[in-house]
Amino acid sequence: MAAGTMSGEATMDRRLLAAAASGDAASMKQLALDPGVLLGTTPPGNTCLHVSCILEHEEFCRSILTLDQSPALVSAVNKDGETPLLAAVTRGHVSVASILLRYCRDQQLSQVILKQDKRGFNALHHAIRRGHTMLALELIEAEPALSKAVNKNDESPMFIAAMRNITDVCEKLLEIPYSAHSGTCGLNALHAAVRNGNPGIRVSIRDAFTETYSLRS
Repeated sequence: MAAGTMSGEATMDRRLLAAAASGDAASMKQLALDPGVLLGTTPPGNTCLHVSCILEHEEFCRSILTLDQSPALVSAVNKDGETPLLAAVTRGHVSVASILLRYCRDQQLSQVILKQDKRGFNALHHAIRRGHTMLALELIEAEPALSKAVNKNDESPMFIAAMRNITDVCEKLLEIPYSAHSGTCGLNALHAAVRNGNPGIRVSIRDAFTETYSLRS
C-alpha cells in the first residue's frame, strides 16, 4: 500500500511505478484492486498516468482510462503544472495525446483540455511548437477556447503558428472570432507572418484584422 508523505500526498507504490515505467498494464490492474493506490505520486508530482504518457506507453494509458479513478488521474497536475495530456503533448507523443484528448472530450472535461502549465503553455501551444499539425487541428476542433490562451511571454497559439509558417493551423484559428493573436515583445501574428514572408498567412491575418477593427469602429 502507498505510504504517506509529509504533505499528506500518497507516495507512489514502487510496484506501480515499475509497472508504469515498463508499460505493464496487467500489473497495474492488479494493483488497482487496492483502493487509492493509483493516485500515488512520484517526488515531481507525477501519477502513474503521467509516467506512462511521458514514456509513451499507449496500452497502459488506454487501460487506465477504463478504470473508475480515470477522471482524477486525467485531471492530476504535476509540479510543472502538467496534466497527463500536457505531459504527452510537450514530449511529442501524438498518439497518446490523441487518446487522452478523446477521453477528455467524451467525458466533457473541458478544463483538463484547457489547462496551462507553469509557463502558461497549453496543449495547443505545445502541439504547434512541435509542428504536430494534425494534433493541433484535433485540439482546436475539440476545444476552440484553447485559441484564447497566451503564455507568460504573451505568445498566442496563432502567433506561434505564424512564426512557424503552419498555414493550416493559422487558417483554422482565424475561423474562431475570439482567437488571441498576440506575441512576444509587443508583436502579433501579422508581424510574424510578414517576418517569415508567408503571403498566404499574411493576407489571411491582415483581412481578419481589418474585418475585426471595422466591426468595432
